[in-house]
Amino acid sequence: MRLRTLRAMLLLAGGLTPALVGAQGLVGRVTDDAGAPVSGADVRVGGVGTIGRTDGNGWFRVADAPLGLMYFGVRRLGYRPVAELVRLSAGDTVDVVLETLRFELDTVRVQARADAAWERELRRYDLAIESSRFGTVVTESDIAKRRPVWTSDLFLAMGGFSVRGTGPGARVLGRGGCVPTIVLDGLPAPGFNVNDIPPTAVRLLVAYRTFTLMPMQWQGPNSNPNCGAIAIFTL
Repeated sequence: MRLRTLRAMLLLAGGLTPALVGAQGLVGRVTDDAGAPVSGADVRVGGVGTIGRTDGNGWFRVADAPLGLMYFGVRRLGYRPVAELVRLSAGDTVDVVLETLRFELDTVRVQARADAAWERELRRYDLAIESSRFGTVVTESDIAKRRPVWTSDLFLAMGGFSVRGTGPGARVLGRGGCVPTIVLDGLPAPGFNVNDIPPTAVRLLVAYRTFTLMPMQWQGPNSNPNCGAIAIFTL
């Protein structure tokens, strides 16, 4: 998987510096968009108090980062910060590419906007990790591996859901045979069909077999709790 600039790439453990070979936790390297190592970048892992920092060659390690579904963010002054939700296995490393910010007028304001967007993304991933205990989480990397033609294809073998029809007009139905509640980028989207968005545009998808499993802030009074719910993030 190669996800440049605002994404991370999972790699095999080859090519590490000797001190990091076989290391536990989240291990990786940060470079800029010209391929040069980025030193002094902070690495934050969701649910972990330890903050990692890249060395002179761009390498970092957060020893107590969990395996499985997790998220992390990387930030360094002068670069657009990144956040990513991944499924981490033992022996994986991450290759993070930071985009250099090209300042024109107000350096402080440009960096502040980028940092604020980064914090929002981390909060959204924190919610995804919390809600994944009750829902089925499909990450961007999961979608890349499955290569679905339509977003509805992601539900073909998903428990609690069925797909009626084919092609762009296919509809995803909940276990009651009715249309699930759809939340798009944190906002209710009545009448929305998941195929209105191509699968390549989906950053994160969380499917709930029953509406009551969905986080309270996304629940509405006019939704059928037997139809399930689907939260899609594209930002």
